[in-house]
Amino acid sequence: MKKKIIALLLGTMMAVSIMGCGDSKKGEGTEGTEVVSSEETDKEEKATVVAASRGFSLKGSDYAKPADYSAVKVTITGDYEMEDADVEEHFSQMFESYGPFYQEDPTKTTIGEGDIVNVDYVGKLDGEAFEGGTAEGTLIDVYGNSAAGGATTFIDGFTEGLKGASVGDVIDCDVTFPKEYHSQDLAGKAVVFTFTVNSIQKEMTIQDVDDQFAKEQFQVETVEEMFEQIRSYLLQMNEFNKKRDSIAAVQDYLIANSEVEVPEDFLAARLADYKRMVVEANCEGDESKLEEYASTYYGKTVEELEKSWEEAMVDSIKLELIMDAIAQELGLKLNEEEYTTYIQQMAASNYGTVETMYENYGYGDVVYGEAYMKDLYLYNQAIDRILETAVIKEEPQVVESETETTEE
Repeated sequence: MKKKIIALLLGTMMAVSIMGCGDSKKGEGTEGTEVVSSEETDKEEKATVVAASRGFSLKGSDYAKPADYSAVKVTITGDYEMEDADVEEHFSQMFESYGPFYQEDPTKTTIGEGDIVNVDYVGKLDGEAFEGGTAEGTLIDVYGNSAAGGATTFIDGFTEGLKGASVGDVIDCDVTFPKEYHSQDLAGKAVVFTFTVNSIQKEMTIQDVDDQFAKEQFQVETVEEMFEQIRSYLLQMNEFNKKRDSIAAVQDYLIANSEVEVPEDFLAARLADYKRMVVEANCEGDESKLEEYASTYYGKTVEELEKSWEEAMVDSIKLELIMDAIAQELGLKLNEEEYTTYIQQMAASNYGTVETMYENYGYGDVVYGEAYMKDLYLYNQAIDRILETAVIKEEPQVVESETETTEE
């Protein structure tokens, strides 16, 4: 079952609303009918990982002399304006990407080959409705034995009794779950699904979009409100892109113009942490597979890949030391209440839980990750203060056009 477009918009808006730090649910009623391949594995409790860089407590002012940040002058390049045509174009792209969409076809009353059908159904085991076996207003491809679009395949025979049925029919279908079905309560069991055929559907075109579509997909009452919602989304995205580019430009300025010493032992520890995480995430924890990973995904040797890591890590550490020194100069302190609200929003939007996010930023070490994120939060506050007085020049993005030439 496709996600509603509104869910995708709102998810991105949430990410925009909490931007500042640097650096799917199943459809209702599908549990009893989807073919799911999953294996239960015994979860062993992991030993606590202690990041190599955790043992360092560096004071930015001991290693960095920040450049003058009272009125930083930078230039950003991008398209931060929005036209009415942008709203229409974005909707067209969304309609194409997240479709196909369907609406009732009043000219058809009998289900035939290739038809998409709107149905309600109730699955019963020994006369009792079972969990996950009930749905309303579900769109299914009867002859394909799948959800509309084919993304979800049903158990064998699930839609068999609907072939040739008519709108308004109520049909009982006898179905037996496969013995290897993921739910032990249903595996190998004979059940009865009672279907109510609501309508036969036809694929929508963008010209068919109406208030009903807006209500179902965007949870608003009218098409006009739908476009206003898209407009609001695009405005937020433009704001996000402008601030993101401004932050990046200011950070690049500070790195290029500040005096910074990167402690070699701290750099080595950070690189060791990063390498371990890459090996765990991409090489099944086996460092001998790093060579294949580097070649396959980056076209590099391990040495070349590690060199690129080091170059990026040096700039990252420089920036952290610079921002730590600036935060100290500005007298910034962590507001625990504000931080907690921010970190919960960020975790929910990107990681699911705060602990998972801390583990990610702490190279597997939750305690270190929390301390690191608190530092980043202060650095963000410092960047915001710098942006208040920064002189930011906007230049239009130049789109290169291909010039065709002909040889005589």
